[in-house]
Amino acid sequence: MKKKRRPDKSDLEAIRDQILDFACTKHDFKLEKDDFLPEGDWHGVFIVQFKDSPEEDRLYCEAPLGESFFRFGLDLVFDEEIWEREHENISREAAGYDVALYLSPAGEKEGKRHCRIYSRAWIPNFSQRIFGLTLSNLMDCKAAVLQNKRYI
Repeated sequence: MKKKRRPDKSDLEAIRDQILDFACTKHDFKLEKDDFLPEGDWHGVFIVQFKDSPEEDRLYCEAPLGESFFRFGLDLVFDEEIWEREHENISREAAGYDVALYLSPAGEKEGKRHCRIYSRAWIPNFSQRIFGLTLSNLMDCKAAVLQNKRYI
């Protein structure tokens, strides 16, 4: 039986370049941070700029070398009181988009709770279309959570 090839650094570099080449009418990407760690893992941060508004967001990417997935994330910030009262509903809303919600490593500052929503894309079927769908799903989830008046 033929053993499946595990993704390596060249795969991660090719996919990173594919993200930078992503052509969409509403977004532009520029690389802010690009780290290949000594153990081979890749951590990248892209600035996503929206062509039709002055908004921008940071898209976090993580890819453990040898694993078959990328993890993409966007940040969310909540008032600490709202987080304490609504964290279960916020988590439920994110789960409806098949998105994981984690407390950010930055933790709590100035009465704010920093979180990050994550979604995975599998390397074997990664394409600009899959990336576009993953990014759109993350952005839709973030918008739905932040537009809910109970959470702001």
